[in-house]
Amino acid sequence: MRRSALLISISGISALAVLGTACSSGSGTGTDGKSPASGAQAQKTSPAQTPAPTPTTPADPAAAVRAAVDAAGKSSARIDESIQLAGGGQDFTITVKGAFDMKADKGTLTAALSQTGGTKQVPLDEIFCDGTVYARMPSEGKGDTAWRAVERDKAVAHYLLRAPLNDPEHVLRQVTMAHDVTEVGEEKVNGTATVHYRGKLDSQALMLRMAQDRRALMEGPLKQMGDALPAFADVWVDKDGRIVRIVLACDLGAGKATATMNLSDHGTSVPLPRLPKNARSVPATSLGGPLGG
Repeated sequence: MRRSALLISISGISALAVLGTACSSGSGTGTDGKSPASGAQAQKTSPAQTPAPTPTTPADPAAAVRAAVDAAGKSSARIDESIQLAGGGQDFTITVKGAFDMKADKGTLTAALSQTGGTKQVPLDEIFCDGTVYARMPSEGKGDTAWRAVERDKAVAHYLLRAPLNDPEHVLRQVTMAHDVTEVGEEKVNGTATVHYRGKLDSQALMLRMAQDRRALMEGPLKQMGDALPAFADVWVDKDGRIVRIVLACDLGAGKATATMNLSDHGTSVPLPRLPKNARSVPATSLGGPLGG
């Protein structure tokens, strides 16, 4: 009863928190980083060193998940993510694909935003390197397809379970915040044998690095829900202790958010293209919209 009442009480703002100003599909890049180097040189390809697989899986489910996250943070992988946002009569899907070296904090991603019933996708190109995220919208409606540069660590999220600038390491951090982790069982994911773990997410995990105005809107109602907050983190780990899939989900009734991130080709090399020479440095707060987090 308490859960139902609280869901109703925040129904008006849950859609806003999930979709916010969804009509603004700006080239949100929010991860602030160092100023882009002028005349940046082409980056060399350096294969990430994959840590040796742990032969045994920790008996404690929470420890098993933490170990898998730690291993991911010391390696690289191909990223294939899909995020669904629904609320306020609008449904959006964001896809994120690319390769990311979590150990070296670098990678290239291509994100795309589509709306249910729509026929057009809005793409976003991103390059992560040396604490800076370079981003551009190659199909920007007004023709402004120039590269922008923002500091990675200053990027913020504007929607529940959205990673600032689609940063895959942000998703890993949210997973580490899961509590009451249990083992669901053995399952196959994309043909790979895995162990499925599930944990609960609290309000702080949902609002991790959320913009202050959004946080002010949601923090009170979400905290009120306490353990009744319908938010979960599901993680699938293979026999070598590597994460194969992560699903973060929150259903507030009037607003829903689900992020599914698949990791494959662990240890892959992550080459970077030549960095944009004339990228314009902009504050993270100047970029928004569900496409950028």
